Amino acid sequence: MTLHAPAATGLRPDLTERLAVARGLCPRATADLTGEIRDVVVLASSSRGGSSMVAETLRASRDLLHLQGEINPFLRITGLAHPDSGDCDRLDAEHLAGLDPALREVLDTELAHDIGSAADPAHAVDDRRYAADLAARLVMQWPELPVEPGRVAETAERVLAAQRAGLRGPQDPPFDAHRFFPAFFAELADRGLPVEPGYYDLPRGLLRPETPGSGPAGPPGGFLVEEPPFILPRPWCPASPQDARTKPLVVKTPSNAYRFGFLRALFPHARFRVVHLTRNPAAAVNGLWDGWLHHGFHAHRMTRPLGIGGYVERAPDNRWWWKFDLAPGWQEFTSAPLLDVCAFQWRSAHQAVLDELAGGEVERLTLRFEDLIGGAAGRIDCFERLADWLGVPFEGAFRRAAHEGIGPVVATAEPRAGRWRARAARISAAVGPADRALADRLGYTDETEWI
Repeated sequence: MTLHAPAATGLRPDLTERLAVARGLCPRATADLTGEIRDVVVLASSSRGGSSMVAETLRASRDLLHLQGEINPFLRITGLAHPDSGDCDRLDAEHLAGLDPALREVLDTELAHDIGSAADPAHAVDDRRYAADLAARLVMQWPELPVEPGRVAETAERVLAAQRAGLRGPQDPPFDAHRFFPAFFAELADRGLPVEPGYYDLPRGLLRPETPGSGPAGPPGGFLVEEPPFILPRPWCPASPQDARTKPLVVKTPSNAYRFGFLRALFPHARFRVVHLTRNPAAAVNGLWDGWLHHGFHAHRMTRPLGIGGYVERAPDNRWWWKFDLAPGWQEFTSAPLLDVCAFQWRSAHQAVLDELAGGEVERLTLRFEDLIGGAAGRIDCFERLADWLGVPFEGAFRRAAHEGIGPVVATAEPRAGRWRARAARISAAVGPADRALADRLGYTDETEWI
């Protein structure tokens, strides 16, 4: 399918064409999966509020559906992201209604490929499907590189076959991302495709010896579709129509706090529920601050340079990149101190969620991230309560993940309670009266108990 985007937008026809080639390597029979979904659960939080950890734990359940990562890349390639869609991250039903039919077809096709669940690790990997998914993901992660889907898929299948041959046994070995990706990236480099491994959500030092000053610096390109750190695609089972009609779909993206109307229109036949994941402002602002100073999390390339103090002077490219969600009213913060920007992002997201829930008509469950990181007992209790509310069994791999915990997910530092207190004076000064009033509404009435 060839698309010709209007000249005034940032859409890239070459990108959608290469994605169509990648999807053609292993087509999906159900293109209109969004119309089949009957239950949507929005995991609503601020950025750096713990949603990645919660979503990753829920992915252990075979009774839930997910996207492999965020919905944002699929919105960007179809003109549903700033600046093509408007002046911020807000989307409503009218955005979908006005979408060009060809771009709507791209959106539905991409979602049909991506909505599903992780493959059972006890079963052999479907090399052909995994290689095709990996090729499509690399097209989105590296839109400025000459990623040829067929060659990437062939390389992936060859590496998988070689690794399987080296581990002979009574059955195929389980897929090992930490073993596969270093070999895969090295093979791509040998074939002239310089994919930088440091932009992926892998432990530092895993892919190569580290030397002072090594690793990524700045954004991975001037045009981005997926925000770094990039996800490492796992073997995945796309949802069947029966799955879509019987399993809840968990949608996790902090920017969705500004997209409730759009999501209702995208899944028109679905029951709509919200898990409101809260975190005290000091801890969330601390996480956002770390993220803004990290080499990843580039979300929006600006047309005018930013003047955010404590950020733009750190690296030359920073003045052109806004990180995390672009909340309504962001224009007032383009020259603000970085901590003020972070507080604005925390405040805007939770206010938007509370506005959505204000009428009392939306089914909701509130979870505190502090309860999830305060110890095993609190974490287990939260996930058991969440499983009951979702209507899924708390058993098997899901129960193990809740009991044992999982490793850090897109983390800038090892999660721990009270980490923000190392910067307590500066963060407390940035958390203003409006933030404290909102914190009170969320149940964070005593600052001494913030962890």
